[in-house]
Amino acid sequence: MKKILLILTSISVGALFIVSAATKIFPMEPFEYQFVDIGVATWKTSPYIARFFIGLEFFLGMLFILNISIKKFTSKFAIGLLTVFIIYLVYKIISVGNVGNCGCFGEAIKMSPLEGILKNIALIILCFALYFLSDDDFWNAKWKKIMVPILFIGAMCLGFFVYPMNASFSSTMDTKKINYKVPLELMYKASQKEKPSIDLTKGKHVIAFLSLTCPHCKIAAQKIRVMQNQNPAIPFYVSLNGDKEKEKDFFEETQIQHIPHNLFLGPNDWMQVAGFNLPVIMYINNSIVEKKTTGLDLDQTDIENWLKK
Repeated sequence: MKKILLILTSISVGALFIVSAATKIFPMEPFEYQFVDIGVATWKTSPYIARFFIGLEFFLGMLFILNISIKKFTSKFAIGLLTVFIIYLVYKIISVGNVGNCGCFGEAIKMSPLEGILKNIALIILCFALYFLSDDDFWNAKWKKIMVPILFIGAMCLGFFVYPMNASFSSTMDTKKINYKVPLELMYKASQKEKPSIDLTKGKHVIAFLSLTCPHCKIAAQKIRVMQNQNPAIPFYVSLNGDKEKEKDFFEETQIQHIPHNLFLGPNDWMQVAGFNLPVIMYINNSIVEKKTTGLDLDQTDIENWLKK
């Protein structure tokens, strides 16, 4: 009975690690942005680090499920990895509070940082139980020498094959259509309940037109938030479209409420300014669109170079 319970516990822990890895893959960008946000990676290295951690979780999950080196390696390494995750979540709570999604299960299952810490503590307790109660390995040394490298290599390649770097969503937006005047004055019409608090028609501004319900817009908003944290001098402005009651959930998920924004209502006016494709981020200089891009293609260095011109 004890052996069956240990096997079931090991499989359950392993399955949780695999689910955690899988849910971070689609979409992967929010997970990538977290490494930039805490300063341990750049925009270029974060995709590699994100895929590395996803691979580690998948690798650990398979070791638990197959009951490989539970006592000698797997439980110890899992406890160490979970401790790293807890330290990060504690730092997040201290720096910004218990807000937003901890990212434990990607965008599939939203959890607060505190909920993520509690989940990780529960997993650590289970790992300790497996460490102290597990018997000798089920696999002999010969099979482990074969299985472990295969699992590790496969796990490390998982993120790169399933979600290739620079993967992007399909968009029909014509990014080459630039150097035209955008009718920003429509955002200041008397019929608009929320008008921009700054004059967007003069000077340089990076304006993001986002929908409150568009998943790609939420990813773009998270990237903008990280960029703003990295360089507060970037003149970001966010123009939102959608039902007012959905604004709170949008801000809780993206944490961009500190960036100047307004709710731009009216489908006809919105289409004249933002167009049909979302998200769209425009580099605007005195009401002239000098460049526009999607959220995934947004590049901080490119923005900073444009501002210097």
